Amino acid sequence: MKHFWLLFAPLWVFADTVTLSDGTFLRGKIERAADGYLEVSVPALGGLPQRIPLTKVESFRTESAVAVSVGGVVQRGIASAVAGRVASSGGVETCDLNGKFELWREPELRPMELRGQRQWTIQADFDLSGRSGATQGSGFSAGFQAKGVREVDTLLASIRVVRTSAGTQTSADDLHVNLAYETNPTNIIFWYARTDSGYDNARAVDFFSINAVGLGLRLFTDGSGKLDARVGLAHRTERYATVGQANLSAPSADLGLVLTRELGWAALDSAISIVPSFQKSGDFYLRHESSINLMRGPGPLSLRLGISNDFRSHPQAGQVKLDTAYFVRLTYVWK
Repeated sequence: MKHFWLLFAPLWVFADTVTLSDGTFLRGKIERAADGYLEVSVPALGGLPQRIPLTKVESFRTESAVAVSVGGVVQRGIASAVAGRVASSGGVETCDLNGKFELWREPELRPMELRGQRQWTIQADFDLSGRSGATQGSGFSAGFQAKGVREVDTLLASIRVVRTSAGTQTSADDLHVNLAYETNPTNIIFWYARTDSGYDNARAVDFFSINAVGLGLRLFTDGSGKLDARVGLAHRTERYATVGQANLSAPSADLGLVLTRELGWAALDSAISIVPSFQKSGDFYLRHESSINLMRGPGPLSLRLGISNDFRSHPQAGQVKLDTAYFVRLTYVWK
């Protein structure tokens, strides 16, 4: 039988389990069920809730008491489902696993009462890195991210500070502040708006900003992850510290790919964004980051190994095109 294992956890670590109709096995925490979806936080996928259609759920079981209902009697106990029926240790009645089925944990968090409210996940991280670019060196970066999800859309805000040096030379000294909004996909299409602003002192960029809006396509999704593509219009602005250097202000395109994937022994996250200018052929800005999550458990901590690239095809005179960082990142996620 075909299985894709989304998390290998020690037998003594209690966790909820979900089996999908294609044989995919999930181990994590069932957060809730509402509107035809089961939401499961899977440490292998960064701990963020995964929304799974109930039509794809073959069975599930919780390791602690939860409340279940199909709009009538509420039962509280260990819940399990198999063959389209849900049972609870808190009562003798069973119910259908269908679009009316609800599951929740705290009394005040019933899905029908929370519908329309945004659910927030907060993340902080710190990494040590080695960098090749303007100079060879080592340093660190620190980041903070807030993600708010509701039924129809998602908000994301983040900030990252990077500092790397070798002796008296600075390889990286930059700040990125990101804001993003996207609608949750209907079938495969969604739309988005994003902004990325900050500075890059190592490259003598006093201020940069990329503002974009466009359409997204969910190219692929299953129990192990997703692949999204983005195509939009953008405006790129850069103000330089170099005396006599003309500043940049250019209408551009905005192209991107975002991949999350469970590999069995690790989890992969990868994102790439390309902003080509409409004014000057061959002038584009590229940002990329890929990481592997190797330390995965039921707690909020995770450890990632990764690589990031920052590329400008037309840098200022005396500046390198590519800066590459290799990092070890410790991440803490809470709600």
